[in-house]
Amino acid sequence: MKEIPLTKKEGAVKESVIKLKCIFTISKQMVEKILFELSHEKKKIIHTELF
Repeated sequence: MKEIPLTKKEGAVKESVIKLKCIFTISKQMVEKILFELSHEKKKIIHTELF
């Protein structure tokens, strides 16, 4: 599967990648702090890769 780059400009602490094989789901109650939000374009890329 593809890796998607995540930049400091997008809110990451340091230049990173999103590894699609490592994505999992948690509930909102489990979230302590939101670190960043993905742009619509990145969400579309992830959706295309996974489905």
